[in-house]
Amino acid sequence: MTTDIDRQETQASALDRARAGFVIPRSVARSLVGGTSALGLGVIIERGFGFLSNLLAARLGGASTFGAYSLAITTASNISTYAAGGIGSTAVRFSGKYPHDSVGYRTLSKALLIISLVSAALAAAGLWAGAPAIAHLLGKNSLTGLLHWAALSAAGMIMLECCRGFLVGQRIVGAILVLSSAVGIGMISLLPAASRIGPVRMITSQGCITLGAVLLCLLLYKPLGLAPSPTAATSRQPLGPMLRNVWSFGIIQLAGMIGMNAAGWWLTSLIAKADTTMVQVGLFAIANQLRNMVSLAPGLLSESGLAVMAHGENDEANMAGRVMALCTFATVFSSLLIAGLVITIIPWGLTALYGRSYAPAAAACCISLATAVVHMGSAPASAQLTIVSIRFTGVINTIWAVLVASSATLLFLGHKVASGNLAWIAALIYLGAHLVSALLVIAALSRRKVLPGGVANISVLGWSVAVVLAALALIRLLHPDITIPISLLMLAVCLVSSALMLRMGHLHHWVPSVAVIKEVLRTKGLLRSLAVEPPTSGGFDA
Repeated sequence: MTTDIDRQETQASALDRARAGFVIPRSVARSLVGGTSALGLGVIIERGFGFLSNLLAARLGGASTFGAYSLAITTASNISTYAAGGIGSTAVRFSGKYPHDSVGYRTLSKALLIISLVSAALAAAGLWAGAPAIAHLLGKNSLTGLLHWAALSAAGMIMLECCRGFLVGQRIVGAILVLSSAVGIGMISLLPAASRIGPVRMITSQGCITLGAVLLCLLLYKPLGLAPSPTAATSRQPLGPMLRNVWSFGIIQLAGMIGMNAAGWWLTSLIAKADTTMVQVGLFAIANQLRNMVSLAPGLLSESGLAVMAHGENDEANMAGRVMALCTFATVFSSLLIAGLVITIIPWGLTALYGRSYAPAAAACCISLATAVVHMGSAPASAQLTIVSIRFTGVINTIWAVLVASSATLLFLGHKVASGNLAWIAALIYLGAHLVSALLVIAALSRRKVLPGGVANISVLGWSVAVVLAALALIRLLHPDITIPISLLMLAVCLVSSALMLRMGHLHHWVPSVAVIKEVLRTKGLLRSLAVEPPTSGGFDA
């Protein structure tokens, strides 16, 4: 029987662990750090080279060529999403649930391969057949040939997202590295040169690169450690129920994503229709590129957190909620710090990277960077909501889509906005819709009593500071004579808010101590996650 002294010692031990930063057990910390490290290596290569290839293509091909290519990529992305139902996040969720040595691993691999192949075929056939109608809707029949070839890109996107999601869930860094290297090196090698020829060559190059990278991983599945373990090979689950589970999750997710992607495509198409030169489409694409680059670092932890939360969704200690709180703090803090610094130097950095012809994209870039803070800051909470209630996630996504589509129609249809303002107004529409969506996610988790304490406060603080920085950036553009003072003020706001968030992180024990970080980095679990062989699965520490 437990005595009072024993209880006091247990409580004291728990308090010491909390003060030392042990809110998240070591095994979970190893999974997060290992998964983030694996993703980081892949992202540095794939997204880094991808960013450089797009930057060079924009400079070499010009805004008009790059704008046409961006429109084709956006169309292919939307079609692939409709056909696959967000297969990337679906693969991450189920791959995290069925690790390498589990009984369901082999069956899940077959199910994802079947779904990705069928979805890729549907996407390619649908875009090829619908290319003339889409070009006519845009009022640019000359884009029919470009959209035909974008069908190859749509198929490649589906296969790549499924393969990446599966590898992220398994946290096999060797395979992630091969996949990312193939895509990144292929993009930097082919895309800039293709931009000199035209957007058709660019889109076909992109499609071939993505399909080739996936094929390479399939050919090397044994050396990369993707073959099922002996235990998983001898015992398997039925394929039919697994297909239904994965496809059902994807279909429910697709219900909300259809509206989101359709709204995004509608917004881009209205910009293209209002701007005959396609320059504003190019400026809007540049803004979204910078937003995606800023989202890289926080996105790593968010994706790794989804796999860990899916593995622990039935954990009685609410481990999924604790992981979500840690990931939310990390993503809000890192995205605000990176985006704030980039917004501060936009007047000089934008022209240095892309050239003076892209200087008009400054307003759109600053607003898009603020959107990155809102989007990435709410990503862990959104991932948790997909586990708690995928249907309510679909409702929030639909609300986002309605806001974007209705605002774009109201402002852009009928040329109510001057052609020179299309890009930054479009970015502002995205920012407003993401703010509403993020607040709804927080409210939904709070209503279901699965929102950890402090998450709402840290999120709202980060989002508010991002909006303030974007507003200061617009004021700076309107008054170029005070560019330096406003930039210094923005830098001060960014640093002070980051310090305040660090303080909040310490109060809620979201910032691990140096001793904990050193222990996690020393453990063989992390070293094993950085090896080619897949990590063994393990439950959460008590």
